[in-house]
Amino acid sequence: MISRNRVSASQMLASSPVRTTSNSFPKFSEILVNLSVKEQKKVVRKLKLVGDPYSFTEYIDKKYVPNPNNDPALRGKTVRVPFPDADLNKSFNRIGNDDDPANCPWAKLGYISTTQYAQNCFEKQDDGTWVVKILKKGKSIFKAIAKEQVDRYNNEDLDEDDPKHFGTRTSPCVRITAEATGLEGPKSVEYSVSFDPKSTHITDEMIELLRKAGEPEAQDLAEERTSYNKASKNDPYMPEWEDFYTYGYPLHKIFKPSALKVETETVQAEPKKQFDDEEIEPAIEAAYVVKKPKVAPPVDEDDDEPVVAKPTKKAAPAPVAVEDDDDDEESIGWMNE
Repeated sequence: MISRNRVSASQMLASSPVRTTSNSFPKFSEILVNLSVKEQKKVVRKLKLVGDPYSFTEYIDKKYVPNPNNDPALRGKTVRVPFPDADLNKSFNRIGNDDDPANCPWAKLGYISTTQYAQNCFEKQDDGTWVVKILKKGKSIFKAIAKEQVDRYNNEDLDEDDPKHFGTRTSPCVRITAEATGLEGPKSVEYSVSFDPKSTHITDEMIELLRKAGEPEAQDLAEERTSYNKASKNDPYMPEWEDFYTYGYPLHKIFKPSALKVETETVQAEPKKQFDDEEIEPAIEAAYVVKKPKVAPPVDEDDDEPVVAKPTKKAAPAPVAVEDDDDDEESIGWMNE
């Protein structure tokens, strides 16, 4: 099944911080929506979303400073603690095991976690073409989008046929703006989310681009369809199912749990020099192979709740300012497994 971490708009708003692989993928930095302001102070990306986002838990190499006496000066203070497998896995973060959190090694070790989201989308290029990308950010941006969707479903001024969910085939594009503030740390970049007044239609050619990025097996598609239709019966903010929701980069495989890597080596046992009763004990050789580490995308520590103004009929809502303290470093190790 591939639906375990699909997040509908209502689930997004109700949630609190707590998810076809191939070595032919392009570089990870090339398939991510780039909102970095390192080279320019302001960037704007026009995105046509696909389906719903995928959630997962990311751990960073920091822990909270022990505070047994509840000292106010120590509250929220963190200290960097390298991951125990840092020599084998050069990723800046680790993906948690959301299916079995009790046995997640990173949670057991006390590392700080954040809830992250990833969603397939089309990004409009300067030449007018569309490219399949992954929007990966924290909850501020994604909750702003989810709240706008829920508001549209509840807006009595909108017609029945007016699009309300941004991941459907015909719906408005989402524009995300990132602007450098000149401040330090989490406040160094300000993000805002706005929504086009007119809809954009995903053409058959665009659907084929999604297929090329990734398409599930027939059985997985059938299971996802069944799971979605069952969930939608109790969720009024889930649109009618379309198969292309599952097309695109396989998020559940790209952002799968990171195992704790353990370094092993070949062990050669020394044979006995003398044997009793002419019994011979052979040398024992155990060979172990360490796989290349899977490198997950960087962490976004994002804890701000967005506020979105309810739109009037046929009017484009004003941009919503959100804050998201993102690390723009990117890695591609997950493609080399």
